[in-house]
Amino acid sequence: MDEVDKIIIHSLKQIGCKLEPDEEGDDVAFGLQHFTPNLLVRAVSKCLQEINPTIAVPKSLPENMAQRFTIATLLGEMCGSCGYRGDIGYQTFLYPNVVDVRRLFMFLIEHLPKELESSTDAQTGEEKNDFILLMRDIKRQIAVQMKAPWVPQYCRGVANRKAWGCSSQSIPFDPQVSLNIPGSYEGSNPQSQRNINSISYQIPNVFQQIAETGHDLISSVLHKNSIDVYDYQELSLKGMCLCLKDSTNSSNNSTITQTEPTVNASQQPVISNKTITAFTTLEQLTQEVDSLKLRNDEILNKRQVASSKLNNLRQQQANTLAITEQLRKDMKIHERCCMVLENPDENLSKLKDLIEKTKERRQTLENQWKSHRQPALEKINELQTLRQAKNLQNIQELRTIIKQLETTLKGKISQHVQLGEELKKASSTSAPRKEYTRRIHEFIGNIRKQRNDIYKILDDTRDLQKQLNSISAQLERQFNYTDDLLFQSAKHDLHAKQAYKFLASLHAACNEISELVSQTGQTTKEIRDLEIQIDRERMRNIATSLEQISSDIRNFETVIKTMQVEIKQMENEITSG
Repeated sequence: MDEVDKIIIHSLKQIGCKLEPDEEGDDVAFGLQHFTPNLLVRAVSKCLQEINPTIAVPKSLPENMAQRFTIATLLGEMCGSCGYRGDIGYQTFLYPNVVDVRRLFMFLIEHLPKELESSTDAQTGEEKNDFILLMRDIKRQIAVQMKAPWVPQYCRGVANRKAWGCSSQSIPFDPQVSLNIPGSYEGSNPQSQRNINSISYQIPNVFQQIAETGHDLISSVLHKNSIDVYDYQELSLKGMCLCLKDSTNSSNNSTITQTEPTVNASQQPVISNKTITAFTTLEQLTQEVDSLKLRNDEILNKRQVASSKLNNLRQQQANTLAITEQLRKDMKIHERCCMVLENPDENLSKLKDLIEKTKERRQTLENQWKSHRQPALEKINELQTLRQAKNLQNIQELRTIIKQLETTLKGKISQHVQLGEELKKASSTSAPRKEYTRRIHEFIGNIRKQRNDIYKILDDTRDLQKQLNSISAQLERQFNYTDDLLFQSAKHDLHAKQAYKFLASLHAACNEISELVSQTGQTTKEIRDLEIQIDRERMRNIATSLEQISSDIRNFETVIKTMQVEIKQMENEITSG
């Protein structure tokens, strides 16, 4: 295996994989057993990159344990996709074994594109060195990047981290703090603006500043923008404070400003138009807010007054509705009374006729009720009589059942008393319960002992059977070996031929002896089975049963003889008569 390991390490060095041997050893002693997880991942990724240059392979293990597991699993899946059929997973890379590592490298080295490399070497006629390997790596990287799709700059961090098995959430924010943008300066002095424009062509542009330091463009521009916004807000606040101070000073010292306008104008700071407009707009907004607040308070007060009025009106409406309903009822009664009082004689006669009709209708309804009431009452009486009869029958049945139960109860009580007395007599005469339990435990102990003995016998028989099988197999092998030796030498030597014949006769005799031994064992086993069967038959009292059967046969013979005598007598009587 040392030669195989040397070949594998030499092949890895040829494809450009850098292998650092241990500090104590050297290149000769360096083998696959010295491969660490980082070195193993680097070598396997280099082999996979040589096999398929289009795939993105992680080339090192990170410090985070979860990411180490993901990268090791990814490499295992890539090796499986290349056609590796062995058992591979994260444990192969994180906890390497010499046998698994050797098998994996043998597979990867066999699948390396050796024909292309040999053809290019034959065409160029150059030997492999670091420069040639570097140029090939550069060509390969350029080909891969040309085939890959274009990714925006703000997404490249996400793509790179996903390719390396990391999370896409961890995008670094690395801005250039001293970013210089000449066009962003705004000054009130035109001279300073002209100076800035004159030297702006000498300052490097934004891309050159970012490329020299290696910072991110988007984060740098965002940082610069936030600084400019903060500076502008601070400047506007300062201007507003100065404006407020000037307004208070002008209101307190109005006389001074009237007498000495030129001096005040020279002492006041220069305020930009932006701060003044911001202050005026702020005052207007505060005034509008105050006016809106006052208007809102007034509207709320009006709303409260209107809601109280609305509640009062709803209460009044409910009261008026109740009064109107009562008045409607009274009005209907009043209208009817007025209608009756208009023609009293006629209305009285109508009322009398109506009363007579209602009396007649009542009488007819009473007659109808009587006609329906009588059969209903009869049916009710009939059902009540049936119910009473049924209840009496049930009561009588229950009484008979109670009497039967009482008699059975008395009998069971007497039986219970009798059994109690018998139990007392039996307990006094028979052995106590402890004796029976002791005997039961003895039986159980004997049964367990017998079971253990049976298990021991079975184990001994199994061991003997195994020994017999092994010895017979050994004898068979030895016989075959000696048979082959003697058969080969018997072709040229007479003594060997005679020995071969003796060996055949010995083998036949041994087979006969083994067969006889097995037959004797089988016969002894059959004898034991027959003895056990004889004992069982003795336990069944076969002699007494045979005696009973023989006595029954004798009785049948006597009966048959008597029947034959009677038949002969009957035949004689028939013939004589």
